[in-house]
Amino acid sequence: MKRNFLSISVAGAVMALSSLTVLSAGSVASASTLTSVKFVYDFPGPDMELIPVVVAAREGFFKKNGLKVSVEFPPSTSSTTQLLTTGSGDIGFITTSDMAVAVEAKAPILSVANYSMTNNWGLFAKPGSMLTLASLKGKKIFSWGDTWTNAMIPFVLKKAHLKASDVTIVTGANDTPLLMNGTIDFTTSTTNYSIPGITEATKSAPVGIVGSAAGVPNVPVWVYAVTHSYANQHGKNVKRFLAAIKAATIWASAHRAKAVADFIAAYPKSGYSKFYSTKGWDLTVPLLTNKAGKYFVQTNAQWTTLATALKGINLIKSIPAPSTYYTNKFIP
Repeated sequence: MKRNFLSISVAGAVMALSSLTVLSAGSVASASTLTSVKFVYDFPGPDMELIPVVVAAREGFFKKNGLKVSVEFPPSTSSTTQLLTTGSGDIGFITTSDMAVAVEAKAPILSVANYSMTNNWGLFAKPGSMLTLASLKGKKIFSWGDTWTNAMIPFVLKKAHLKASDVTIVTGANDTPLLMNGTIDFTTSTTNYSIPGITEATKSAPVGIVGSAAGVPNVPVWVYAVTHSYANQHGKNVKRFLAAIKAATIWASAHRAKAVADFIAAYPKSGYSKFYSTKGWDLTVPLLTNKAGKYFVQTNAQWTTLATALKGINLIKSIPAPSTYYTNKFIP
């Protein structure tokens, strides 16, 4: 589902990984007293949604909670769960649809906290374009080819009363150039990725249809996840990680410019501009708390809603008990 992925490569991500790891270790006075945790992101390179982890490292929140956290990037958008289940990572960042598909496949994965709280995914077009559900027929729609996008597009078509054959899906690694040159009519992503990218390219905000207006279920998009065995054996690490991330998220929400500066310093070769990361983080912050102003808290309703919706489009075959997907017991 992500991203306006500008110029970063897997090799660039490896260099960026070294940067954050060194910075985390270099800020620790007595590294031998800290517990090492490997955090696996959901994409082959870093972007502004990684800011809470970067801030937790650079501003000392991990250290305060007794952790030394390294960040690893998967080779593809579908690899994070595999890295967790094989022990190559400890705590991961995945979409809720990835979580549902993993559980369907009997992968021993457990969501331990929401990252975002609402579904801000939708369709976007260049400023001044006509974008309505009725206008989708016969058009070319960009897809990142990931599980989340594949799960959301059928809901859009259903609400628009269209069949898959009524549109052309174009996949690729970067949507913005294709949108600018007319190769595609519309792109798909979340507000905090598409709006900064298109705005930067056109100097104006894009046209969009988002969330319930696009027919998609109103569920959180991203979660933090671990394996059952890691939760059972290293629950203390999970609690400490989430405590550090919560503190870092609150800090980064209050000090947005400094948080973006921390991200750019940690990943100078990310391929994203200061404008993009700043705009993206500004759009991400409101997504991080629920209506009660709380971070992380998951509900039975969100997982039942998601599972029911995914079963309705035949992405999964059964609707397990919500507790199959998640626990809130590690939330600070």
